[in-house]
Amino acid sequence: MDIYQTVISHYLHWSKIELIAVVIVMIISFIILERFYKKDKINKIQMFFCVLFIIYLLHVYGSTVFSRLPSKRICKLEVFWSWKEILNSMNTTYPKYELFLENILNVIMLLPLGIFLPLVYGKKIDWKVGLLIGFCISFSIELMQLVLCRGMFDVDDIIHNSLGFLIGIVIINKVLLMNKIS
Repeated sequence: MDIYQTVISHYLHWSKIELIAVVIVMIISFIILERFYKKDKINKIQMFFCVLFIIYLLHVYGSTVFSRLPSKRICKLEVFWSWKEILNSMNTTYPKYELFLENILNVIMLLPLGIFLPLVYGKKIDWKVGLLIGFCISFSIELMQLVLCRGMFDVDDIIHNSLGFLIGIVIINKVLLMNKIS
């Protein structure tokens, strides 16, 4: 399957309003970035990483919310329910490897955003601030899934996504620190 077919099949469930909203967000973002660049508030590298951040963030929302067909409203409010299920299934005939993989992918999903953010600002981001930003992004995804009935509101997903964002922040902060030392 070529890239065009992948994109079309993945984003097929977007409504016209959702597509228009994404285009509007991109246009507004680029206008703001251009103004910041012209006023020397950001440099080309920061602008580049800001564009990457926005595109990746829109892709995350597209993949987790808008690519799904509306269904019923589902909530999982129990903390670490997925890990309990994984651990309880280890001694059974069918361990829940898919659920384990889903948890790992949820950690990885926001990791790039955690890496991009300090590069957007051009400086290290405190880990507490990074954790809060990761939490807010993840919570907004889960809230949209709940409100739009497109996926399950899951506390574990919020924890895993926030952890991934935090790991990205820590990794890039270490890289920025090493570059400063050398």
